[in-house]
Amino acid sequence: MTSPAGTAIGGRTRRVQERAEATKSKLIDAGRVMFSERGFDAVSLRDIENAAKVKRGLLAYHFGDKEAFWKSVVATIFVGMHDEFEQRLGLLREVSESEHLAFIVRFYVGFHARHPELSRLMSQEATRDTWRIQHLIEQYIAPACEKMQKLVGDSLQLDRDGFIHWYYIMVSASSTIFSFAPECRRLFNIDPCEEARVDRHADMLVKMLLRLERD
Repeated sequence: MTSPAGTAIGGRTRRVQERAEATKSKLIDAGRVMFSERGFDAVSLRDIENAAKVKRGLLAYHFGDKEAFWKSVVATIFVGMHDEFEQRLGLLREVSESEHLAFIVRFYVGFHARHPELSRLMSQEATRDTWRIQHLIEQYIAPACEKMQKLVGDSLQLDRDGFIHWYYIMVSASSTIFSFAPECRRLFNIDPCEEARVDRHADMLVKMLLRLERD
């Protein structure tokens, strides 16, 4: 039987843990925005703490150094994307290769619409040969790309060189309109992230990319 003192201690422990998790979540959210908009080198730990509105020193306390924190930030993005993809794919029953491929394209479009920071982060990292792009490739991008290459090759009869071009067309076309949303709003006076526009963008991209099968 738990004593009143034990109950009080347990309650305090839970509150401390909850506050710690809330602080870590604030820091991660701030890091996602700042790393994607300014890049790793231009952001300091104090910048992130200020953006998250937490006390100085809490980032190092919870995550260690800047490198470890950056890895935690990108993990939340890529692991979240993987988990969401697997969950949605699990809802589908047996589908053809072309339907599977269309699902992937639509998923990428929808995810980038909800998380434009991913494309912006990749724009920061993919243009320079650093430990960070190597980490992203080894941990997240290459495993997914290998699976996609087999599916695209089988479905669209593309060799490796053809897949490379298909891959970058798909990645760019599925994300740019959402990453460039401020420009799109000023240029065309529309919000590209509206659900109907996201769906239309996905429809157009599926038609464009799957036409390769007939070329």
